[in-house]
Amino acid sequence: MQYTDLWPLIQRDILGCLQADAFLAARPGVLVEPGSTGAVLEAKTTAALGAGADGKLGAGYLVLPMETAEDDNANLPQGPLKLPVTVQFVENVLVNNGPRGTGVPLRVYAARAEKVLKLYTPVGFTQALVPANPVIAHFTSDQDANLRMGRVSFRATEADGTPLNKLPRPVITPNDGQGNGGGHPQTVTIMCPGATAIYYTLDYSHPWAGNPTAVLYSAPFSMTTAGMVRARGFAAGAQFIGSDTAAVAFA
Repeated sequence: MQYTDLWPLIQRDILGCLQADAFLAARPGVLVEPGSTGAVLEAKTTAALGAGADGKLGAGYLVLPMETAEDDNANLPQGPLKLPVTVQFVENVLVNNGPRGTGVPLRVYAARAEKVLKLYTPVGFTQALVPANPVIAHFTSDQDANLRMGRVSFRATEADGTPLNKLPRPVITPNDGQGNGGGHPQTVTIMCPGATAIYYTLDYSHPWAGNPTAVLYSAPFSMTTAGMVRARGFAAGAQFIGSDTAAVAFA
């Protein structure tokens, strides 16, 4: 089953995901329908280069349609599907670098979208999509002052019927950065709702079970010297994605 009826919904959801990001929200985002003619595509590109929410011109993006799907495993034709997801960024270099332009290079917007989409899962679907790392590629020459283009693309693989849940970022308290370096210990507490395990580090390394310097959090602890507490929450089960890393500096 190709789920072609879901593709337009996923496409709109990707657009909403990008527009929900504070940095990308100022740029015009445009959907490109399947089978769009050259004239329609040109008109949509012009719209993407128009004024954004910040009133600035010269850079935007188009969410391209998903028109094909392929089996994740050719030997299992009824198994998970892979859907190609592509966001094309466009820039009028002269306008973008002018007085009414954003002044931000196209690659910066593309890099931001790559981060936003790295853990993308469509909202409202029981069949989650698990993306491979998005790839920034296909940039046209920097010498083209009229239209520069670049793409962020990845193949999202259909998961099993279990939706994925990303744990919230842990909350480290106190978090005012005023921890002790001179004789006044601070009691540090870490909370992460839904997590069955929280790992933290004090040496700036990444907190996870495979890090020998990471500590499994079990109770509040005392911070007596300057440093940084970094923490991540984890839960058992393939339907959970570990939280983003929280970090609080103690001076």
